[in-house]
Amino acid sequence: MLHGQKGRFPENLLTGLKVMEHALVFQLMVILAVAALAVGLCQRFGLSPILGYLATGVLIGPSALAWLPDGPTTHLLAELGVVLLMFTIGLEFSLPKLLAAKRLVLGLGGAQVMTTMLLFALVGWWWGLAPGEAVVVAGALAMSSTAIVMKQLGEQMELLSAHGRVAAGILLFQDIAAVLLLAVLPVLAAQSTGLGVTLALALLKVAGVFFGLVVVGRYLLPPALHWVAETRSLELFMLTSLLLAIAAAWVAALAGLSPTLGSFMAGMLLGETLFRYQIEADIRPFRDLMLGLFFASIGMQLDPRTFVTAPAAVAAILAALLLLKPVILAPLNRVFGQRRCDAWRSAVCLAQGGEFGLLLISSGLALGLLDRSLVQPLLGGLILSMVLAPLLLRDNAQIAALLTAGAATSPGSDVEEQIAGESSDFEAHVIVCGYGRLGQNLMQILNEECFPVLALDIDPGRVRQAETLGNKVLFGNAVQPGVLRAAGIERARALVVTIDDAQLAERITGHVRALGLELPILVRSRHSHDDAALIEAGAEVFPESLEISLAFARQLLAMLDVEATRVEARLNDIRADDYAPLQPLFDEAMNSDRQL
Repeated sequence: MLHGQKGRFPENLLTGLKVMEHALVFQLMVILAVAALAVGLCQRFGLSPILGYLATGVLIGPSALAWLPDGPTTHLLAELGVVLLMFTIGLEFSLPKLLAAKRLVLGLGGAQVMTTMLLFALVGWWWGLAPGEAVVVAGALAMSSTAIVMKQLGEQMELLSAHGRVAAGILLFQDIAAVLLLAVLPVLAAQSTGLGVTLALALLKVAGVFFGLVVVGRYLLPPALHWVAETRSLELFMLTSLLLAIAAAWVAALAGLSPTLGSFMAGMLLGETLFRYQIEADIRPFRDLMLGLFFASIGMQLDPRTFVTAPAAVAAILAALLLLKPVILAPLNRVFGQRRCDAWRSAVCLAQGGEFGLLLISSGLALGLLDRSLVQPLLGGLILSMVLAPLLLRDNAQIAALLTAGAATSPGSDVEEQIAGESSDFEAHVIVCGYGRLGQNLMQILNEECFPVLALDIDPGRVRQAETLGNKVLFGNAVQPGVLRAAGIERARALVVTIDDAQLAERITGHVRALGLELPILVRSRHSHDDAALIEAGAEVFPESLEISLAFARQLLAMLDVEATRVEARLNDIRADDYAPLQPLFDEAMNSDRQL
């Protein structure tokens, strides 16, 4: 009988492992299926994908449909997502840039976090919370949503405005503060007495781990990464990137610190190397997927009945985020030299909870620092504020005008003022709308021919790239007439529109002609059916696809030993005939492409 039991044990074990494996696959399938639908709906209505993941967790969690339990498998994947998030934040962290903007980031950002945390912690302590609970709750409420704010301000072209720069600087410090708070949480949960000694010991551990990572990062990682890069294996480089992030988190965990702190430190060190962008590109897909699971796990912890059973508590948290937080921040902005309207606009932009606030609450619950009855209204208020955030961000100018009893300012006025200042020295210049590949090449040729030229683009990354190359590219939406006038369109010698959107190009051309300006306007056109509207608006059309056909034909005829003069004469005849020999075939091809 004993022999029979021994014979059955491996079989039972294998069966159990298969069940676990199938359960994991089922959980992932359910989460991904519901998340795909929820995130798609959020994208359709212009909301943050974070809200889609949170809604997924609420829907499939134990408090709603109960399709999935709030189990260890989901939490493990979620924690991995947080580790990768901190690693990529470390990659983007730059100490020299932080010190260069120390007044805005360290000064104003630090004042916002410390003041908000202090006031909320005092209120929580007065409300009856334990000191550890008060610190965690105050830290969570002090955080705002980097993902929601940066995305919407970028879409509204307000990132380079006065209030946009203030919001971005404060959010940067909040990210740093969140890393420190996450590192302190295990210390707070370890014991209630001797906190000073425990914190001092934790700081020594942090210094030791950081010193060890610096030594490894300076002397061992560069040659190892160079060797990996020389293999030209994308798979090996990706595996190495994941190994570095997880190994650093493991080292921090061995030292009794938060794994997220170790991954952040490793990312910060690697951010100063030549491999930063490649590592970030390799990590991002895994990070985004795991973070989605993290936010879904947060949603699983929320009981929707809280909105009915504890509406007063949820309303109090929501009021603290939407009302008290701006009231604290706006005077601080004024102290740091912001105009009254800009101070309130940036304060309104940050009047919501954020992903790091949710992470602090979840971590505090897992460590036993927070009671589940306290967590429910906190999660409810934070998530509601994030749902309302896009509305506040969209109307931040109007809300600030009401609060300051002033007239609403134009959302693009600050951008226009900046463009006007940057372009004041330009005269008889060429304005290029769009700094994509075509715009970049065109700008290079114009510079070589000594034509003054400036470009407009709404991609902050391209604008920063242009600065490193010495090109004059300004952040602004050329569709707005005020932006073109600020760029000196009335003094310009020519306007070039290289953006791949015929309707926007038509609007830009119409705005310029409405000003009564007769300067030449050259517009890129990819589809012949757009040409008539562009020409009617007053533009000279460059038929890109047709010209590519002619250039291709020139190269082929040269390879077939046809005389160059004959080739050029043939191509010039086609151009002189307005591409008529090609047009019917081209239109037919376009129509067939549309049918496909």
